[in-house]
Amino acid sequence: MYDSLYEKVKPLIYSGESGVLIIHHEYGGKARVVLVEGLVEGVIIGELSGKATVRTCAKWVSISMTFVRGKKGDKKELIAVDTSKFLSIFEKAHKMIQKINTIVPGNNAIFRGDPRQAHKHKRYSSVDSKVMRLLDGKRNISQIVTESGFPELDVLISVFRLGSAGVARLLPTIKFMTDEERVEFLSELTKRLMEFVGPAAEVLISDAFDALGHGPEMLAREEIPEIIESVVNPLDIDEKTTMVRWSMAYSNF
Repeated sequence: MYDSLYEKVKPLIYSGESGVLIIHHEYGGKARVVLVEGLVEGVIIGELSGKATVRTCAKWVSISMTFVRGKKGDKKELIAVDTSKFLSIFEKAHKMIQKINTIVPGNNAIFRGDPRQAHKHKRYSSVDSKVMRLLDGKRNISQIVTESGFPELDVLISVFRLGSAGVARLLPTIKFMTDEERVEFLSELTKRLMEFVGPAAEVLISDAFDALGHGPEMLAREEIPEIIESVVNPLDIDEKTTMVRWSMAYSNF
């Protein structure tokens, strides 16, 4: 679950506190919110201050915070920040984070996008398109934020949108197959499938991995039922039953 800066800073403002709220962002950022008798005197990130810094740290979600009461800000002149607008920006982010928490349990969560369901999400932003490509069922949220190049909140909003639309789904704890287990499974799958469809077996298996969005080298145990469901499509009912029963020994070990 994600917390928001709004929940921390609102009580400080409403109680008329003076001091500096120091914010550390998990992805390397650091900001200081300078308060004087409950008013935001400025927000500092590095050498910058002003509206841009407010909007920047409003998009930080994975944060830790420390309030140093009575501490004065830098002696250098700060670019003024309107306190009501400051609260409005962070309240908006707070409400979005509450929605995100209904879909994304945390930074270790792993989602997989399903290209077959892509039509369910009507409007793809540049963030959505990039995040969709990264939702491979292997990368966790933290890795996706880092690799996307977009602000953390924007990425989380995208995951929320894609998840809500049914284009991406949260995976359970992944049990990756060892190299030995994977080679054995794929070899036996090809052999058994060839008994029913001949050389077309390799094409069916390749198509099944295309649908997953990754190659055989990234196969997880939880994905075996999806592989089987895909490859048995051309088979008759008895052949399907035989393949499903055989595969259960692999998906459950």
